[in-house]
Parts: sequence; C-alpha cells; structure tokens
Amino acid sequence: MIGTSFKAGLGALVISYLISIPMAILMARYKGKWFDKVGTGIVTALIAVPSLAFIYAFRYLGSAVFGLPDSFPTKGAEAFSSWVSPTIILGLLSVSGLIIWFRRYMIDQQSSDYVKFAKVKGLTEGEIYRKHIFKNASIPIVQGLPGSIIGLIGGATMTETIFAMPGMGKMLPDAILAHNNPIVIALVFIFTTIAVFSILLGDILMTIVDPRIKLSASGDD
Repeated sequence: MIGTSFKAGLGALVISYLISIPMAILMARYKGKWFDKVGTGIVTALIAVPSLAFIYAFRYLGSAVFGLPDSFPTKGAEAFSSWVSPTIILGLLSVSGLIIWFRRYMIDQQSSDYVKFAKVKGLTEGEIYRKHIFKNASIPIVQGLPGSIIGLIGGATMTETIFAMPGMGKMLPDAILAHNNPIVIALVFIFTTIAVFSILLGDILMTIVDPRIKLSASGDD
C-alpha cells in the first residue's frame, strides 16, 4: 500500500519537474514571443480544466491511443505499463502551476541587478543564463518542493481511486465511505506527517542552495 503510493508519487514528482523546469526556462527566455504566448495559453487552459476531467481525459487517451491499461489491476503491479498512465497523470496535474511559478521567478531574475551588471561586462545572453540565472534557478525549485509533495497527496486520492491502485490515496476515500474512523485518522496522520516533513526538507534544502539562509531555533538573525 505505502510502496505503491511512494513509487507513483516519486515518479510523478520527477516527471513534473522534468517538464516544468525546461518549459519555464524557455518561456521566460523568449518572453513575449510566440513560444511564450502559446505556452502561457496552454498552461492557462490546463489550469482551468477540473482535475477529475483532466484525469479521465488522459486516462482515455492513454488507453485508446497508446494501449495502456485504464485500470491498475488489469496487469498488476509487476507490469510496467500499469504504472505509466497514473504516474504521468499525477505528475501532469502539478505541471501548470510549477511552470507559472518557475517562469515568474526566471523573469524576475532577468531584470535583477546582477544580470544588468553581467550585460555591462559584455556577457552574452547565453552566458548570463548558464553562469547566473540557471545557477539561481535552484532556489524556486527547492521552494516549490514542499508544495509539490503536498499537492501530490491530493492528486493521489483521485488518480489511485480512478485507476483502482492499492495505495493510501485510494484507501482514504474508501475508509471514509465505509465509516472506518480508525483508518481515516491513521491516514490523515500519515499525510499530515508527510506534509510537515516535506516543509522541513524544503527549509533544510534552502539553507544548502542559499547559504545566506540560516536555521535558527530562537528566531534571531
């Protein structure tokens, strides 16, 4: 149960970042041009689509076009194809929000003082991106990590239920419908613990990528 949710969640997290980071970088670099306009339009449209409609649409697409199982028990956990659709869909659910977040940060960096100074020094746009902006891109990536993990918890309850995956996400609504209060309390505790630790992980990683940030027990600088 936990293993199923962990595998799908980890794969979805990797997929969401592998798609959103390059897209956000390209959209920010070509701000105002056709790539940015088309990308912004697609992202806005995807955000407007309800999550359930999104899941069912891509579930049908995966089954009808690519022949992927539309239900996890069809081939079982041993078959790689059983994981493809639910993992990709779970990852895509958070891609639009991440793209907007990363793009906005990259655009802010483009107008920062250190970029202006780099241009004065004669660095090309490509050199500025490689040596400065890309380096600082790790900050929003780390900042968005806790929110992404928490978002995956909500997405997992829908994807696991629709694909009939034997994970914690499916177990929660099943327990609620069955009025199994002990299971509901246990799952809520697990999800809350994951959320708290993801926030703590984000804070720790921020101190690594940005040495100016320090963890303090007293709250003093």
